Amino acid sequence: MATRNRARSSASKKLTSDKVAENMKEAARKIRETSRAVRESVKTLHESGAIQEMADATHEAVVTARDTTRGIRDTVKDVEKSGVVSDTARAMDETAAAATETARAAKGTALQLPKGAPKTRRMVKSGAKKATRRAKAAKRQANKAIKRKAPKVKRKVKVLGKKGNVP
Repeated sequence: MATRNRARSSASKKLTSDKVAENMKEAARKIRETSRAVRESVKTLHESGAIQEMADATHEAVVTARDTTRGIRDTVKDVEKSGVVSDTARAMDETAAAATETARAAKGTALQLPKGAPKTRRMVKSGAKKATRRAKAAKRQANKAIKRKAPKVKRKVKVLGKKGNVP
């Protein structure tokens, strides 16, 4: 908190009535000068059109933000209605299942090979094991990606929906 310097009454600083009157006149002059300066500033701002231009620019920015938000909201609703996200997740899951099935079939084929072709049987069996491992890994990765992304997508849709409802 600021402290004020108080005038101390001393013999050298004693105010006379003439001095008080002179100080009041000086204060009145300063008030008039400030009033004129403010009046001129307001007149200049009004005549220049700066205030109106600032209001127009602000209005334009707000309208643009509103229109952009509505566009984003509409796009999110279209994506949600189209079912692209859920279809993509389903397709990834089906692909992983098909890859696992293919690996099982390859393994079964390898087991049917005659013992007379041990090298071929080993190669097919090895390939089938690799394919099975890779298919299972792909399935795990797909499921992780779906589980990891789904809540984020839902949150984004919810946030964008909330933002888009603002007029």
